[in-house]
Amino acid sequence: MPAAVPSVPPRSPRTAPSPPRARRGAGALAALLCALALAAPAGPSAAAPGRPAPKAPPADAPLQIWHCWAAPGEQGRSAVLARHLARHGLRWNAEDAPVCGSGGALATYTKRLQQRKPRPVALVATGETAPALAARGVLLPLDAIAREQDWDTLVPPAVREWAQYQGHWIAAPLAIHATNMLRIDPSLLARLGATPPQTWEELLALLRRAKAAGIAPLDAGSEAADASLWFDAVAAATGGAEFYRRFFLEHDPLAYDDAVVRRIFQRMAQLRPYLQRDTAGRAAPGRALLRLQGGWFQGEWHPRGPRPGRGDLCARFPGTQGMVLFVGEQIGFVRGANVAPAARQAFMRMAMDPSLQQEMAAAAGTAPARTGPPGAEAHTEAGGEGADACGRQALHGAPGADPQPTPMAAFSVLSPRSVRQHLNEIVTQHLQGRIGDARAAARLKDLVLGTGPVGPER
Repeated sequence: MPAAVPSVPPRSPRTAPSPPRARRGAGALAALLCALALAAPAGPSAAAPGRPAPKAPPADAPLQIWHCWAAPGEQGRSAVLARHLARHGLRWNAEDAPVCGSGGALATYTKRLQQRKPRPVALVATGETAPALAARGVLLPLDAIAREQDWDTLVPPAVREWAQYQGHWIAAPLAIHATNMLRIDPSLLARLGATPPQTWEELLALLRRAKAAGIAPLDAGSEAADASLWFDAVAAATGGAEFYRRFFLEHDPLAYDDAVVRRIFQRMAQLRPYLQRDTAGRAAPGRALLRLQGGWFQGEWHPRGPRPGRGDLCARFPGTQGMVLFVGEQIGFVRGANVAPAARQAFMRMAMDPSLQQEMAAAAGTAPARTGPPGAEAHTEAGGEGADACGRQALHGAPGADPQPTPMAAFSVLSPRSVRQHLNEIVTQHLQGRIGDARAAARLKDLVLGTGPVGPER
């Protein structure tokens, strides 16, 4: 099997990994990686041993790209990508993409690779997916194009981490989904004569006023993971950026503070009367005053109501004004795909094109992964309209207000799947009143300190 990336020198003592610890998330990921090893091709193509590699198709042959944009509202993202591919003389049938199950993109792609299905030229990855695939040689290295286009300068370090493996580029960063942005219905806010909350106390007061006025205070979503997004924001607001980073992301036992963690669950208990799940029509305009979600949910909002950025207001979750809790999205290019080299190279160079990323942001309510001037407007093909303001504000801060915030991985989304499941269980049981603050804090401590740091496998 060819190596995923060129060899790299050993880490310096400063960056060497800590001694092995028990890791709940590592077992599941290791199993997936072993499966990928069985599915990986033995050479640059997936030809059977002893047979010549299949002849590369013509440069204008349709491309195959795997992604998880399955919801009807996400079709806009596929349309943007298809349009930009066409500009480079490339064709893509978006309907060929797999439907990702509850296990997410990594599990879906792993299964398809095990089934020896034809390899796509590229795949869209989130979280741990790209580094995990690179660890088994599935993705091609992109260092040459990264140097040519100066990705090290264009991509923030926290975002860059999820597109690299062992210091080498293995995916092109595409978008940033901020998870700590409140989207506020302006008509409901006007009915209350209120302004966006800036502090925890102001948030609680606004929720009480909404409930008293017969307005649904929060759209809490319909899944356990939705409540965990609220937990993420409350944890970052309560403990601050340094505590959140050291405890939740680095899993530093010296950072644990029992009083702070109990306070996080006390605040979650204060939200309990408002975090009622709704299983139908969660995006309908005018149904709830506040929503907290990643940019991926705009796809379901846009077809049914006002466009976020024009139809609603945005504010960072109170107490997290200096932070961006984010989920990054990348495009990785697959080793062994039967594709014309010229077509692959054109696609690779296109992935970080600013117009592609800006139009994708407009369609998805996200921020481009590549940076630009904080006040720069993104333009779409539809009359030059600006991209989603909430997405831009999430990454850069409001013009003239917050300084550019610090990006940090969203713990509840980017942890290994087994960790996410345990976190969802703790948060759900606490919100249901089945366990108290002290018990929830103790279980969270065991979960966090019993697993490895949040970040790509190294």
